[in-house]
Amino acid sequence: MVDGKQIAGLLPTMQEIKYHNCFICGDANPVGLQLSFDYEDEAAFTWFDSPARYEGYEGVIHGGIIAALLDEAMAKVVISKGLIAVTAEMNIKYRQPLKVGQRAKLWGTITLQKSRILHTRAWLADEAGKLFAEATGVYVVVNRLT
Repeated sequence: MVDGKQIAGLLPTMQEIKYHNCFICGDANPVGLQLSFDYEDEAAFTWFDSPARYEGYEGVIHGGIIAALLDEAMAKVVISKGLIAVTAEMNIKYRQPLKVGQRAKLWGTITLQKSRILHTRAWLADEAGKLFAEATGVYVVVNRLT
């Protein structure tokens, strides 16, 4: 189920559209991350505090969690445009380990839109700009929220 405002573009005052059982943003998912995204300058962003329950190797956040975060940031900016799209392709570059307890900012943007195809970019970095991971994605629009 989707709730929130029907929107035509990014607005700083936009109410976030949520899927309540989503692993990344769902507020009803007891094992999920329950992250809430904000929107600014054609981007979706949030902070991730790297809890130990998402550890892979000792002291390091699992790469699959990082991949899911990057995918979600790109999907959120697509949804903020009033579009529902699925991930067709995602390429990730892991730059350095994200350690348990490190605070990192997650960003997603749309870099190009051609009809039903959207090209996106996301990155995860600390407050000083140290990059942990970045991704590019291709999304295919399957529906509109309006």
